[in-house]
Amino acid sequence: MGVDQTSLDRIRNATFPSSKRGYDKQEVEKFLSRLADWLETGGGDESRSETVKRELERVGERTGAILSQAEDSAQQIRSEAEAEASEAVSAANLEAQQTRIEADSYSEDARASANTYAEQTRAEADTDAKDTREKADQDAADAIADAEAKAHRIVEEGTRRREDIEAVISDLARRRDDVLADTEELSSKLTSAVSDHRPATGSDPFDKPDELDPLAREGFDDDDVDDDDAEEVGAEDDGPDDLFDAEEQGQPDDEPEADEPTRLRSAARGAPGPE
Repeated sequence: MGVDQTSLDRIRNATFPSSKRGYDKQEVEKFLSRLADWLETGGGDESRSETVKRELERVGERTGAILSQAEDSAQQIRSEAEAEASEAVSAANLEAQQTRIEADSYSEDARASANTYAEQTRAEADTDAKDTREKADQDAADAIADAEAKAHRIVEEGTRRREDIEAVISDLARRRDDVLADTEELSSKLTSAVSDHRPATGSDPFDKPDELDPLAREGFDDDDVDDDDAEEVGAEDDGPDDLFDAEEQGQPDDEPEADEPTRLRSAARGAPGPE
């Protein structure tokens, strides 16, 4: 009974699972290759069959051992991986729990710090607002007090000036009345004197009696008076018309000169003081 080529190829190309523990893979492949060569070239069919059978049994035993060792290794690796995974999961859970605790603590501290800062800021803002309000109230009160004081001073100054002006006006009115009275009296006297010394019909109306002619009383003659002297005499001889003109202008000839305080008050207040 011969071995076909397919069987030889299967033996030569047989593969086995890899394992960390067991036979060397290269040695197994070399053995299978030699076995395939021997089957292809060596001995009779029966001897080869027996040999192949024994070798296959030996290979099967070795393969079974390799598979058993591989299963043991896989189980051990799986157990170790599961243990490592369990430890990793436990460590991760512990770390996550610790992180959560730290995060909760940090969050609580941050919240407490934020609340403290907010309360402190609110207190400072309230204090600043109170100080600002008090300062504004004080400034307003000071401004009102200053305004009232200025207004009081202005009122007092206005009252004093009004009283001074009223006094000046009253004094001017009194002087005006005195001047009018003196003017009326003088006018009456002049009218009476003119009536008493009216010249006769046909005489020179410009001739004056000696008692009314100041030049005659002084012993002057008309020829002794030149033109310049006549102008001076004429300027000094103020008649009733001149007095009435002075009265209308508010400047009577016999008005007394105003004293210096009255002039100063009149100039300061713009009042028409006596010249």
